[in-house]
Amino acid sequence: MRQISAICLFAALGFAAFTAKAQGEADPGFASTGAMRTASGLKINEYDYENQRAHVSLGHAFVKGERDIRLNISQLEVRMPFFGTYSGGYFDVKLPIFSAAGELGNSWGLADVSASYTHMFIGLEDWTIQATGGLLMGMGTASQADGKARPLPMAYQPSRGSTDVMVGGSVQWKQWISAAVGYQQPFFRYNENEFFAANAINDTIYSKDVYTIARKLYRQGDVMMRLEGHYIMSDRFGFTAGAVGIYHLKDDLYEDRNTGLWHEIDGTQGLTVNLSGNAFFRFGRHGEFKLDVTGTTPVVRRDVYSSGLYRQWVLLPRFTFFFNSKKGALMF
Repeated sequence: MRQISAICLFAALGFAAFTAKAQGEADPGFASTGAMRTASGLKINEYDYENQRAHVSLGHAFVKGERDIRLNISQLEVRMPFFGTYSGGYFDVKLPIFSAAGELGNSWGLADVSASYTHMFIGLEDWTIQATGGLLMGMGTASQADGKARPLPMAYQPSRGSTDVMVGGSVQWKQWISAAVGYQQPFFRYNENEFFAANAINDTIYSKDVYTIARKLYRQGDVMMRLEGHYIMSDRFGFTAGAVGIYHLKDDLYEDRNTGLWHEIDGTQGLTVNLSGNAFFRFGRHGEFKLDVTGTTPVVRRDVYSSGLYRQWVLLPRFTFFFNSKKGALMF
């Protein structure tokens, strides 16, 4: 009965995730990091967690962004574990490459790099607890221009132009259900975006009042909460479905190019709720290879996304190779 209920729940959530028409996504980085990411407590067999094995992943996100901008984000992720008998942890480093193509032009570059450490408490019967701390390091000043040397809005920028601290944690009961919370706060800001939707050339597309003015964006912090259910059919197959809410704590600020004064960007404070789903398949004699696909789409969104994180949907296939896989049983 429990398995039938789980199947029905996940099928409904999965259908909703891929048919919802709202827009938002809004993750500045922490919702895909360490304990806060989807399926963060997944086991590779009855005794071992994925996080207990060093692995390298290569993923590519296909994204439909603001005003139908086509975003492609390739990411290399390396995870290194350090575990004892009842607890331990793992370091994560993520290196993303960003490209955008839309009505104002094309852009590409190194996106913001994250580094984090997550500690796991795995000696508790039926429960898995994780805590994460890390940094999201902006690799640019959000000042890329188009081919005519005109500043592009934040939706086209590879970097947010800040370095942020990320903290959070998660708790999981068996392999059935998990919850996570997190907090992300920029503390070193160097955004130099100059987009102001006007230029000397009579370009009606560039001068449209449709992109948020975010000159030298002063981005505020975010909090998040994730609730997920998991249905693991075997060591080889499984899927996860749930919802993640991200609340932007205050209205962001921008600098007026004429007066130098700071003004609030009305509507940037608020809640975004996304439905998400993930399915995985492990292969290889010892399960050393894994393919998984994650899909995300919003169902509740705030009014304005000044930092360029507006998303209509995200689809992320990923390939992972696990080192030292022979220490657990996954043989056919």
